[in-house]
Amino acid sequence: MGEVSVRTLVRAVQERAGSNDPLVLLETAMVVAGETSSAADGLIEHYVGAARAVNVSWTLIGERLGVSKQAARQKFAHRLEVSDLIGDAAESMVMAPRLSACLQAAQAAADADDSVPGTQHLLLGVLHVGVAANILDQLGVTRDKVREASARLFEPAMIADGDGRERRVVGDGDAENAVTGARRLAARRGQSQFRSEHLLFCLATDPGSSARRVLNDLGVDVARLKKELDEWVAPVQRRHRRIGKSKGTGRACSFCGCKDLGPLVAGPGVWICGNCARTALDILHAEPRGG
Repeated sequence: MGEVSVRTLVRAVQERAGSNDPLVLLETAMVVAGETSSAADGLIEHYVGAARAVNVSWTLIGERLGVSKQAARQKFAHRLEVSDLIGDAAESMVMAPRLSACLQAAQAAADADDSVPGTQHLLLGVLHVGVAANILDQLGVTRDKVREASARLFEPAMIADGDGRERRVVGDGDAENAVTGARRLAARRGQSQFRSEHLLFCLATDPGSSARRVLNDLGVDVARLKKELDEWVAPVQRRHRRIGKSKGTGRACSFCGCKDLGPLVAGPGVWICGNCARTALDILHAEPRGG
């Protein structure tokens, strides 16, 4: 076929396949790719992405590619969106890198279940890194406990989507809406990023979610969880009011440990004395701009 663009190959696959079934298209793409000397990786990647966009599992994609689901995901997932869970949520607000890592961990958990991602998978994801992970650690929530509760509480089901395709769902399969809710929560609170704590707050405060059911099963005090999260997801103005001078509290500077250097500036769970604040400013002023 010579040197051709991916767009040309896509048209060729569509004409040859004679079907809109994503797996038929992917299989046809494999044949067309074998006939061309270039753009093969881009062609296969295009149709893997198209299949994932309609929730075809990595297991079925791997079968068509002749590899395991792990091999298929390892080869293509990092080339697609950061996570299948993100969807349009990343377009209107910056996603914190730690949340991106959490969503990839959640997607891996859903792939292990061969399921559309559910909120219980997000719960596993936020245990990966970040403020939410630290708070859950303090409450005794672990990945093993979440997995055990999920296996006990949820039976797999085949559910037809709006296009009539059947999807395997474990739990509520509602992860994407939860991520969107976290983005909206951060926007309402006037914050520039949405992070793992916004996502955990949404999971904990949705009484009908699979994640909340797991938390209840594990005996987590949801009221305490929300209280722990509150200072991190509070509106920016309210957080700023909390950051003020602190006298006579017995608190020590979180950086130098001293208690006798006058008033402390209080932040979310940290305190800084005047000396350390001036040192921090000196360091910032010494850093080259744009670095």
